[in-house]
Amino acid sequence: ADGTNELTVVVIRWSDGSYVEDQDDWWLAGIHRSVELVRRPRRADILQYLVHAKDSGELNIQVYCRSPIGRTKEARKLTFELLEDEHVVSDDSLGKNVWKAGPRLWEDKVHIAENVDSCSISARICPIRQWTAETPHLYTLVITMSYDDGITAQAEACRVGFRTVSIQKNGQVCVNGKAITICGVNRHEHDPDDGKVVSIESMKRDVCLLKQNNFNSVRTSHYPNHSAFYRICDFYGMFVCDEANIETHGMKPMGRLAHCPGWEACFVSRVARVVQRDYNHASVIFWSMGNEAGRGRNFVKARKTIQQIDNSRPIVYESGGALAEGSGRSELTDIVCTMYPSVPRAVDLATRSDDDRPVILCEYSHAMGNSNGNVHLYWREIWDKNVPRLQGGYIWDMVDQGMRVSGHDKNSCYFAYGGDFGDEINDKQFCINGLFSPDREPHPAVAEVKFLQQPVVFEPMEPYLNSTHLRITVSGTKERCHASVRFNMTSRYSFRDLSHLTWSWSITGNRAESPIRRGTFELSSAEQEQEVTIELDKVLSRLIQLEKSRPIGGNSYFLNLRGRLKAGESWADAGHLLVSQQFPVFFSFENFDIQPPKAPLPPAAVSSTLSAEMT
Repeated sequence: ADGTNELTVVVIRWSDGSYVEDQDDWWLAGIHRSVELVRRPRRADILQYLVHAKDSGELNIQVYCRSPIGRTKEARKLTFELLEDEHVVSDDSLGKNVWKAGPRLWEDKVHIAENVDSCSISARICPIRQWTAETPHLYTLVITMSYDDGITAQAEACRVGFRTVSIQKNGQVCVNGKAITICGVNRHEHDPDDGKVVSIESMKRDVCLLKQNNFNSVRTSHYPNHSAFYRICDFYGMFVCDEANIETHGMKPMGRLAHCPGWEACFVSRVARVVQRDYNHASVIFWSMGNEAGRGRNFVKARKTIQQIDNSRPIVYESGGALAEGSGRSELTDIVCTMYPSVPRAVDLATRSDDDRPVILCEYSHAMGNSNGNVHLYWREIWDKNVPRLQGGYIWDMVDQGMRVSGHDKNSCYFAYGGDFGDEINDKQFCINGLFSPDREPHPAVAEVKFLQQPVVFEPMEPYLNSTHLRITVSGTKERCHASVRFNMTSRYSFRDLSHLTWSWSITGNRAESPIRRGTFELSSAEQEQEVTIELDKVLSRLIQLEKSRPIGGNSYFLNLRGRLKAGESWADAGHLLVSQQFPVFFSFENFDIQPPKAPLPPAAVSSTLSAEMT
C-alpha cells in the first residue's frame, strides 16, 4: 500500500519445524542468512525460469510470468541470449563484475500474449563444452523482458553448464555418459566464530580446500545450503547432493511424522522448494529428500513432487539406516545410499543379483577423534573394477563444529563443544567429528583420504622382496651402472586427461631428511593406462657410497612419485601436489663389491624422516 509500511522479522526459537530439523549440529537460533526484500517494477513479470542444458547441447528453458492483471493489454517479448563465459570469479562477493561476456552463441525471441503465464523455448547449441566436476565449463544465459515501446522492464541471468546425469542399464551413475566415482564429504555450514553464519569467502575456501585434497562431491547435510554455495560449486567444479531440510532423528519411531497425513504439506513443500530454487545449477546431480526421517506416505508424495518438477536427476534418500528403519534399501531412492555399512556389507549391496541400483554411501567413516582408520578398505573395493556399482561415498563429515572461545589468558583460545557453555542437556564432543578443525586445519586423516582418492595410481611391474620392498637390480660396472623401475599407470579421471600435471621422482633414505636424488619423468597426457619407466642411473653413484658406509642398522631407501599442477587452477596454485605414492625399494648390487645386507629396514622404522619429502 502507499505510505509507510512496516516489515517485521520474527525469530522463533522453537516451533513445529524443530521436529523436522533435528540434525546433528548446534541448535542456534537467529537469522543465519541475509533477508532480502525485492521490489519489482510494474512490468517486470518474470517470476521464475528453469534451465535444462544437456550434454548433447540441447537447451530447454521454461519461463513463468505473472499475468498483467489490471493493466492495459501490452505485447510482451522475451529475448534469450547464450554467451561465452570468461569465468572471472565464482560469486560477486566484493560487488565487482563476476564475469566478462564473450561471444554470443545463440539468440532468440518469444512473444507472450497478455493472458499467458508461461512459455518454453528450445535450441541446439553446437559445438558445446560439457560441464563436469573435473572440467567445469560454464556459459551465461540472459533473459530480458521488453515491450513494444522499447523499454526493457526486466533482465535475469544465470550460469549454465551443459551436462546430463543418468543411471545406465549396468547400474552405474553416469555424467555425460561416463561413470563417476564419488569422492565425497558431508558438510555442515559452520564458522567457529559466527556459528551457522558463513561468508562467501568461507564457502570458497571450503570448496577449494576439498578440491586440493581430491574430493569431488559435497552432500549438503542436512539442509539446502546458502544459494551462493551452488554458484561456487558450479564455478570450481564440485558435484553436489542437494538435501532438503528434513530430519526427525529424535522421533520414536523415527518415521512417525513421515507416516502422519498432518505433516504431508511440511514434507512436500520442503522438498519442492529446494528443487525449485536450485534447479538451474549444473553442480547439483542428486536430489536428497532429507536424512534419517524414516519411511512413509509423505516421502512417497515428496518423491512424486520432485519427479513432476525435474526428472533429469536421480533422487536419493537414506531413511535412517538398516538398524533403524528396515533394510537400508528403500524403494524411495534411485541409489542405494545406506550409511555406515561394513566393507563386506557395502560390497554385498553392490553385487547382489536382486538389485541393480548404484551404491553410494551417504555417510561412512565417521571422522570423530582418532578415526578413519579402515577407510583404505572401503577404497580398495570402490576402485575395484569387479564391483562397478559401488561408486564411492560421503565421509562424515568435513569440519569439527567447535566454537572458538577465549582461554585463560588473552592470547589463547580453544574450540568449545557441548557442555562448555553450561548447557545441561548436551552431546558433549559428538559434533567434533570432522576431517578438518573448525578453522579448517586438516587432521591427520586428510592425508590418508587424499592419497586414497588421488586421480592417478602407479602399480609396480618389478618383483617384490619379502612382500614389502621393490627389488631393483643394478647392472653394469662401478664406472657405468644402470638401474630402472617400471610401473603401470592408471588414470582415475573420468573426463580429464593428464596434460595439466607435471611428474617427478625422488629417492629418499633413512640417513637424511633431504632426498638423495630428484628427477622428472613424462606421461602421455591422453592415455588412461600406460607403462612408465623411471631411470635411476644418476642416483647410483651416491647409493654405492652409502652402501659402502652402511651403518649397523642398514640403509633403507624409498622411491617417491609425485604429480603436481603444471599451472595454476581456480582452486589451487601451480605446483600443488595432487598425486603422491611411495614405494620401499631394495637395490641389488650383485656385480659390485658390496656385501648384501641381512634384511632391509621395515618402512615404519624410517617413515618419520620422510616428512619433508611428503609435501
